[in-house]
Amino acid sequence: MLAIAVTLPAQQAPRDSSRDPSREGPRRTAPDSSRAAPRDTVRDTIKAPLAVAPRGALPEVRGRRTVWDREAILADGAVTLTDLLADVPGFVASASGFILAPTAGAWYGGIGRVRVFLDGVEWDGLDPREGGTRDVATIPIWSLEEVAVERAAGELRVHLRSWRVIRTTPQTRTDILTGSEQANLYRGFYGKRTDGGGVVQVAAQQFSTTSVRTRGDGDALSAFGRVGMARGRLSVDAVVQRYGRIRRPLDRYVITGTLQRDAIGRFEGDDALGYVRAVWGSPDTTGLWAQAIAAGIRHQETGDSTAGADTAAAQTQYLLTVGGRRWGLDLSGTARLRAQGGDQRLATALRAGWQSRWAQVGAFAETGGPDSTRRLDLTVAVTPLSFVQIVGAHSIHTPEDAAVGGPSRSTTRLEVATTLWRRTLSAGVVQQSASLVLGVPIFDARFAATEVGSSTGLEVGLSGPIRGPFSFAWRGVRWQEEAPYRPQVESRAELRVSTGFERQIVRRTFQLSAALVHEYRGPVTFPLAAGGALRTEGAGVYGSILDMRIGSAHVFWHNRNALGRVYETVPGYLMPRLVQLYGVRWEFWN
Repeated sequence: MLAIAVTLPAQQAPRDSSRDPSREGPRRTAPDSSRAAPRDTVRDTIKAPLAVAPRGALPEVRGRRTVWDREAILADGAVTLTDLLADVPGFVASASGFILAPTAGAWYGGIGRVRVFLDGVEWDGLDPREGGTRDVATIPIWSLEEVAVERAAGELRVHLRSWRVIRTTPQTRTDILTGSEQANLYRGFYGKRTDGGGVVQVAAQQFSTTSVRTRGDGDALSAFGRVGMARGRLSVDAVVQRYGRIRRPLDRYVITGTLQRDAIGRFEGDDALGYVRAVWGSPDTTGLWAQAIAAGIRHQETGDSTAGADTAAAQTQYLLTVGGRRWGLDLSGTARLRAQGGDQRLATALRAGWQSRWAQVGAFAETGGPDSTRRLDLTVAVTPLSFVQIVGAHSIHTPEDAAVGGPSRSTTRLEVATTLWRRTLSAGVVQQSASLVLGVPIFDARFAATEVGSSTGLEVGLSGPIRGPFSFAWRGVRWQEEAPYRPQVESRAELRVSTGFERQIVRRTFQLSAALVHEYRGPVTFPLAAGGALRTEGAGVYGSILDMRIGSAHVFWHNRNALGRVYETVPGYLMPRLVQLYGVRWEFWN
């Protein structure tokens, strides 16, 4: 058993608040509970951490954000996973309204090419209304300690690690949020390790909102629980994550066209994921490791069922993953058995990574994935000079059945970045072959899958400090032409200030982080199955973020669409205006 006994002082040890974790590039982060000391004078013990799932770490442009730790997840103003991914170049989300309304995410214009893994379990989309896509906004982020993205050329893989604790002193946290659309949110957390290495963690979130213009409001109750034990390199635990919600019908064409009542029907039900896991070793350390998981995923509707939609769907996953790391080489292999509706499907995946001072290589191969597509990804980063970086990525995705999944598709991305005086300028080209793009029937049953031709896009970015605590980040993508479900131009710019006033407050008990954000997307065409298309106009919206840490409490204020712009991201569905969310997050030790 790995245990380090320490006697702690009465005051909380100060955190290093001089850095802003949300602006850092790829890195591995420790559990949030390990970065603060309890206030109590009781004897506290640090126990061996519970296991973490392996996650990809493809080579990336230096300084680009690919990891959010527990603090950064909510400090960026994100309420849903869709909000958080808005900062990832290549990801574009379409939404039908406020927080509870359905959304759809796309990767380089490809609907559904976003995959999400919670502690290694792939959270497949089981809702038949979504047409094979996954509404990532329904995946809770409040119970996570880390979100990491893997920007392969052909798809975006999002790896989530759930919240863990390592101390025998109980950890407690309370979040309260209120604001526009009569939004109210409450969260509570409790976690504790036992002297024998056991762990008990429980958390819950309740959210409600009311929209008098478009409806689509309602309330949601989420819950998280973990029990288990970790001793030395051995870790065994069981986790349950549930997201239940009641959403009223959404109205369409509220200010344009003819009002359409109940365009998206009422929903009452839940999504849940649970697993039992046994692990030896850790993928974050040098040496061999292995993980075995038995998981269950469920989507069910408990209210009146929409015509043509199943009221419940369930899937079982069995995973065995082994790997190791040494001499700069990182290897792993996964066998994943899915069982659903009487059918079984085995998916196997191999991952390899290698890095040296001048080069990084990442490779991924998978057969029999969630849609029975064979995937091959290769990413290489070369640093010929200390201030120059060249990153190339290539993906080949081959559906098992071309009549259903479309033709084999390939995507290539080549980027060149230069870093001078801590400021990084990058420019790249993205080349896509012809492919089949999924539709978004969750918004309109007529928004069907369609084939698109080959296309080329330009991807650019600029980030770095301005002066003192001020920094700037901008990225954008421009395609040669419009394509179904994809804007020709989209960009995101952020001006940020982050300071702890270290000269005036030497104990570092205060941290100020604020940002002004501008997001723009061009017009988007939504093709109809019977011919023709609907279209949204381009729009640029401003937002702001203010987060102040005082001791262990965070007071925050988030503003979206600050100028009250009237716009849509899906034809006919009005986006909310002048949204303000504010509240407090307070973490303490009992």
